[in-house]
Amino acid sequence: MQVINLLKILARQGRTIICTIHQPSASLFQLFDLVYVLSKGDCLYQGATNKLLPYLENIKLPCPMYHNPADYIIELACGEYGDDKIDMLITASQNGRNLQWFDNPEALKDAKSLRAAHPLRNSNIPERSSPLHATNFYYQLKVLLRRGFIMCKRDTTLTHLRIGVNIIVGVMLGLVFLRSGADGSRVLDNYNLLFSILIHHMMTTMMLTVVTFPMQMSILIKEHFNRWYSLKAFYAALTVIDLPISIVCCILFSLIVYFISAQPLEIVRFCMFLSISLFIMFIGQGTGLMIGAVFNVVNGTFMGPALAVPLMMFAGFGVSLRDLPSYLKWGSYISYLRYGLEGLVCAIYGLDRPILDCKEKGEIYCHYKYPKKFLDDIAMRGDQFWNDIIALFAILIITRCGAYLLLRWKLMSLR
Repeated sequence: MQVINLLKILARQGRTIICTIHQPSASLFQLFDLVYVLSKGDCLYQGATNKLLPYLENIKLPCPMYHNPADYIIELACGEYGDDKIDMLITASQNGRNLQWFDNPEALKDAKSLRAAHPLRNSNIPERSSPLHATNFYYQLKVLLRRGFIMCKRDTTLTHLRIGVNIIVGVMLGLVFLRSGADGSRVLDNYNLLFSILIHHMMTTMMLTVVTFPMQMSILIKEHFNRWYSLKAFYAALTVIDLPISIVCCILFSLIVYFISAQPLEIVRFCMFLSISLFIMFIGQGTGLMIGAVFNVVNGTFMGPALAVPLMMFAGFGVSLRDLPSYLKWGSYISYLRYGLEGLVCAIYGLDRPILDCKEKGEIYCHYKYPKKFLDDIAMRGDQFWNDIIALFAILIITRCGAYLLLRWKLMSLR
């Protein structure tokens, strides 16, 4: 009742409001100014609400006493009193052309009068097509960002879990590989640590997005169909909302694991280490968006790890890039884990790092105390950092654009 009263107030302010309603009560039905009754595409009645009963009496179909007029006309339209009654109603209303049941039928204009009063614009004059949405992109983005931050503020469990998991895993990895970054006899252990860091950044962001994004798809489908906002605004807001917590988690994890594992205490190397970690995290999130846009939660949780296995295989960790078969070398160029691993190795062992100390284990012979020897054995160079950054940036753009295109395809396929 309150909704209909509000619509009636809006209509009195000069707006035209059209709505459908299912089995309204008699008091609710009387609030409508005009009624248009359809049955199988044909018009049974068009006119004022208070003239519906006189109309039915006029064609010898009076509404029974104590019967809701809305229910009665619906029963007639459904054929519960026979299809011949439907034909009578169509004939009486002239399939919507009979205007005598309006309150002021003389004031109504036919199509010719309306065209004369409101002539069509000259089609030869090119005009900018009207936008599909009532508000501009920046206002849509502002509202979506505000809604997103409110949702994050109300449900802080996931945010706390993300921060907690990154802290706990960072401490665990740091303790398992304690001071491996400063010991020349534990270079291979430190290499395992660098690969574990990549897997952590990739899997946590990708699988989180794969699981959570399909739940937002149902909301997006309804609101985008109603043209509340554009897909560009939604996608931009989705990206911006997750940036702060993702960056905070990555910085916390990197600080913890970097210092506990005793990596080189140089600001340049740490910045290189952090930048590679951020790129891997954002690419993993983009990959999760691509999967979540196409698959549901069940299929997505299968596709995520299934796609991650080839990326790990072509990263050059288990099998060096030098030893990959010639017919599989192409895979190393599309695996962002390869560029991430090479970038981390460059950050830790590149830039002409001096000879490593091997005193912790007291070994007389230390094979990898020379960082260049280790780089040669894993078929990596210490001067490829910026090439890795460029490659990761290109893959990031591809995954983000791919997720957007898949989202658009998904929405178009559901229409």
